[in-house]
Amino acid sequence: MKPKNRRSSRIRASENERGITRRELLKGVISAGTAAALSGCTWVEKDSGGVRRKSVLGKADLIRRENEKPGTRDWLLTNTRFDPKTKYRCPWIEGYCSRASVRAGEPISFHVSTNPPSSFALDIYRMGYYGGAGGRHISRLGP
Repeated sequence: MKPKNRRSSRIRASENERGITRRELLKGVISAGTAAALSGCTWVEKDSGGVRRKSVLGKADLIRRENEKPGTRDWLLTNTRFDPKTKYRCPWIEGYCSRASVRAGEPISFHVSTNPPSSFALDIYRMGYYGGAGGRHISRLGP
């Protein structure tokens, strides 16, 4: 017969001296974490009478509802051009974003260079499942 693990019995003895067991500690931590997570899943909306009310919705449900929206594959780069002289991508328009990802309400800057100078439009997509399309068109900036 194997002897009991001395380390675990020492931990249990020291926990009992403090008046809390490991199980009670884990239950408290899990409860606090669940409460903190659920407290962040609220938003304010107006009902048909214009009265503001607070609603609670789980994060998984928010993701499910977002992914049910219609998607598009237009975000894929299909019309790339190459400079025939250099055999590299065409320098007519190039750009980048100040951040790769943003949350709702966070700022983002777009840095675009055109050669020769010209006007352009910028399409913004949110990446996600969207029925397998991979993205959803959010907005168009420019002319």
